[in-house]
Amino acid sequence: MDNLHYILQIRLAKEEIFFGPGVRTLLKLTNEYDSLNAACKQMNLSYTKALRMIKGSEKNLGFKLLERKIGGLGGGGSSLTQKCIEFLEKYEAYENELKNKATEIFDEYFNEYL
Repeated sequence: MDNLHYILQIRLAKEEIFFGPGVRTLLKLTNEYDSLNAACKQMNLSYTKALRMIKGSEKNLGFKLLERKIGGLGGGGSSLTQKCIEFLEKYEAYENELKNKATEIFDEYFNEYL
């Protein structure tokens, strides 16, 4: 039997949602593989959709998330900008703090059902 639990996903929005778990995963995989294209393949995501996600986040945040190199002899690639790295660190710290608080509150209200 499964235990009662909660699921908390943090999404950031202005007029509409522009950053959340999907964009974060895309950026982290891009960083891991030094390639947006490789990240897309890992996520089974079209490159066009990934670019829309990145551009939408960049527009709303007001800074570039990726530095992209066009392919060629040496090959292309993508890397996270320093501002992107700092933003991801803050996003994840915020998410972790919220999850810790949420767990405390969840336990307070639902302890008898655990």
